[in-house]
Amino acid sequence: MDSYYGFYDIQRPTIAQDTGYETIFEKVKAKANGEKQTWLWYKNTVKTEAFSYLKEPSRMVQEEQAERQATDVEQDKNELRSFPVVGHLYLFEYHAKGKKKLPYYDSFPLVYVVKASRGEFWGANLHYLSPKRRVWCIKRLMEGRIDIPRNCFHKYLNNHIDGYLLDLASDEWATAILLPIENFVRNVKGKAGRMSYTKEMVWEETKGGVYDRIRDRRIIHGYGSSQSREMAKGN
Repeated sequence: MDSYYGFYDIQRPTIAQDTGYETIFEKVKAKANGEKQTWLWYKNTVKTEAFSYLKEPSRMVQEEQAERQATDVEQDKNELRSFPVVGHLYLFEYHAKGKKKLPYYDSFPLVYVVKASRGEFWGANLHYLSPKRRVWCIKRLMEGRIDIPRNCFHKYLNNHIDGYLLDLASDEWATAILLPIENFVRNVKGKAGRMSYTKEMVWEETKGGVYDRIRDRRIIHGYGSSQSREMAKGN
């Protein structure tokens, strides 16, 4: 697997807020120390940082069902979750169903969820956009509006997620979108998901649909609602 700089040409976006603590982006960037690293290094480093938020699984489910977060309140800290809800941004590892028939898919998506049910959810994987275009989408989300190209939206199945979802604190969104962890893979001669597909090719393909956008008011659902407790029964 090729090495690349990852953070080398990335500048912290102006919409980023001062969180008062070291974000995942900052922790990973510090560990990279300006040196070339493989995509696998970035993925494993992010996963290691994410697992620092891991709780005992039964406790996690109980807390997800018991939380009374208001529906219009931003996620204020990073949490590992067993299922997603609307209005949150998640990072997770994914194995697509029917991947032998897909031209390619992202095995480590960063998804803003717009609809969720017990077994599946729909959302915009911002990895389908170049980092510069992601910044605009996040800016609009923080302003309370969804304004994302239609070709970024996909359906995901809960039982095809490998492990947990990292529910990102809203203060970290502006930097999390710059983590160089997108991993597009394709099926070649029956080897589903084993061959890489360059992110630059994906960004070039999706660029053509940049003006065909889904625009709507942003809605935020909290954990602990009757809907989220019902969804938790299937996890």
